[in-house]
Amino acid sequence: MTTPTIDPIRLAVPSKGHLYEGVVEILKTAGYKVRRASDRQYEATIAGHPRFHVVFMRPTDIVTQVEEGRCHLGVTGMDLFAERAAESARTTVVVPDLGYGGCRLVVAVPESWIDVSHIIDLVDLTAEFKASGKTFRVSTKYSALTQAYFRKWGIYYYQLIDSDGALELHPSLGIADVIVDLTSSGTTLKDNRLREIEGGTVLDSASCLIGHAPGLAALAAEGETGPLALLLDAMDGVRASEGWLHLEVVGSPAAPGPETAAMVAAYLRDQGAQHIARGEVWDDQSAPGWRVTALVAAKRLTACQRRLFELGANRVVGLPTRFVFDRDGHSTFDSLKARLSELGERASG
Repeated sequence: MTTPTIDPIRLAVPSKGHLYEGVVEILKTAGYKVRRASDRQYEATIAGHPRFHVVFMRPTDIVTQVEEGRCHLGVTGMDLFAERAAESARTTVVVPDLGYGGCRLVVAVPESWIDVSHIIDLVDLTAEFKASGKTFRVSTKYSALTQAYFRKWGIYYYQLIDSDGALELHPSLGIADVIVDLTSSGTTLKDNRLREIEGGTVLDSASCLIGHAPGLAALAAEGETGPLALLLDAMDGVRASEGWLHLEVVGSPAAPGPETAAMVAAYLRDQGAQHIARGEVWDDQSAPGWRVTALVAAKRLTACQRRLFELGANRVVGLPTRFVFDRDGHSTFDSLKARLSELGERASG
């Protein structure tokens, strides 16, 4: 009797760069370590999860491969997905922000344009160009997003110049008048004598997880113990734990227990700590004491420790958190399953 073949789950990951590094680290922390022998290897496995098959490609190609159903899941930039969203009827966003790769798609003008400070100023400026017989030129790699955003503000008189090169040079070289491009800190724009304008943010972007809706529907049907649910739950736990430490504050037996523990809990609450709990403890001599546990922002711990000792703490321990699961927390799998169900009902209706 032959064993039935189980189809692999294909996960498309950027082949290099910060999008690659970020997702590989998330997967590793979640218990899904990608086995890749070298940067030149374009296929890999995940240790302990043989059903997952990882393929490496350019972020722009990932959108296409997920849309066409060759890959079930893919990690790319939200900007790249949004630019092709109209063509992606069968693609759904599983996680809109994986927590890294944040940037913004913005309209940037030359610093010398002192009279242009808001996106609405481009309405009059483009009309002036048209009236004088000149063409207002906009360089961008994101023509669909730019056209939609300009239409929203009533900007119609312009020419798009599609380019994959360094757009920051275009105004100074006379190729374009303004650009629409990605920025994170704004330093590159400033270094090239460009600046953002108010109201000119076309899109807030970050790394995201997308999926092929029909393929995910079949995987979601395998239930809460299926590979899709386990992967998404693990990623939820990792993302919820980022930036937090599990804090344990143990009180000196000499300090009054309930009263001191209450003061410590109140202080931690004021510092933004979460999931605070109090309890009794006993040392190895059976002397009673108290303990307060909480989740505290890692960057806040060193600023808190002296005050905790003043309040009566005997020991303060901050442990790195790998997973945080909250009964009332967001479940990506549950949200995805509900969304896929709605999509299925619309398709059948």
